Amino acid sequence: MQPFAYVAYTAKGQRRTGTLVAESERAAFDALKAQGLMASEIEARAGAKRDGPARRGGKLDADERALFTRQMAVLLAADLPIENALDAVIESDGSKSIQAFAAGLKAATLEGYPLSDAIDSSRAGFAPYYASSLRAGEGSRELAAVFGGLADYLEAQGANRAEIATALVYPGFVAAVSLVVCAILVTTVAPELVGMFEVTGQPLPGITRTVLGVSGWIEAHWLALCLGLIAAVLGVVVTWRTPAGRDRMRRAGLRIPVFGRLKRMTIAAQYLRTMAVVLGSRQTALNAATGAAEVVDVSTHRAEADAVVTAVRQGESLGMALKRFPILPPVALQLIRVGEDSARLAPMAERAAVLVETWLANDRKRLAAILDPVLMMLVGGFVLIVVLAVLLPIFDLQSAVIQ
Repeated sequence: MQPFAYVAYTAKGQRRTGTLVAESERAAFDALKAQGLMASEIEARAGAKRDGPARRGGKLDADERALFTRQMAVLLAADLPIENALDAVIESDGSKSIQAFAAGLKAATLEGYPLSDAIDSSRAGFAPYYASSLRAGEGSRELAAVFGGLADYLEAQGANRAEIATALVYPGFVAAVSLVVCAILVTTVAPELVGMFEVTGQPLPGITRTVLGVSGWIEAHWLALCLGLIAAVLGVVVTWRTPAGRDRMRRAGLRIPVFGRLKRMTIAAQYLRTMAVVLGSRQTALNAATGAAEVVDVSTHRAEADAVVTAVRQGESLGMALKRFPILPPVALQLIRVGEDSARLAPMAERAAVLVETWLANDRKRLAAILDPVLMMLVGGFVLIVVLAVLLPIFDLQSAVIQ
């Protein structure tokens, strides 16, 4: 079974496009004919690997991943089988990317692969914890609940990203307009003032000389600056494509004062959320620690998470073993220890995950609230420097004329 993209027409000549799953191109043609459609184009998607699930479809963006997860949560909660739920996603009027992705998943499940393995081997961009959580849900037959929890988490992440992006729109627009105005002043008005001062023999103000010097240096070296910027961007892209380079960049990001703290809290939230999902699926503490370790993408913290797995495997309690993962807040460790003592480990792990996620959301909101005025102050300061560099010579000339 494999997905086919098609273009077909109804008996009234209306054009239809979409994706369906069939054994062959001929079977896809017959399936469309059975629906009263006349196929004009049928194209097979990328093929499957022989030793694993199919790697079909392209990368989904963050909003599409959240939407697909919510669709699956709703459909599975209605007691639909996985294949029927995927059929409903394929036949929906939503994103073509989601439809193609769902068709690839259906083809993989019809070939006998679990849904979690199909998603894990896809190129859709899902984080490692996503497939780990689904795998736990499949083991406990609570896949709908797992999809629901993942949908809540992805939607909350999307809301936080949108809030930060919205906070950057206005200052970004103001910055762009201000830079254009400043460039016009520096390239048109400032040279005229220089000519006037050369005629009068008066020295230019220091701030004007500095701005003109910077402007002249940029004008003289603009090609080298552009090439350097392109080289830097390519260097980042090439470095990110290698596992070692990606890990170095992630570790470097952890050292940035504000964003490093947010990244560590994000790792802690994902770690606890995965652990809560696995425990909520009635899996063992060892499975929970193992699944949670898979979501840690920084080598330093991954080694700490693996140490937790080793400690639990050797018989240590989960609450004590988690002390080896220092980015977890103490209150989260306390909640998990209380859960172990009261035989309510899954609910307390869920509470710990919600607590850290709430802290993370609040910190992101504070950052979004601070970014707007800070950026406006930086832009305003830059504009003030350029305006002073233009106005001060005019004032000096006016004083010279009056005298």
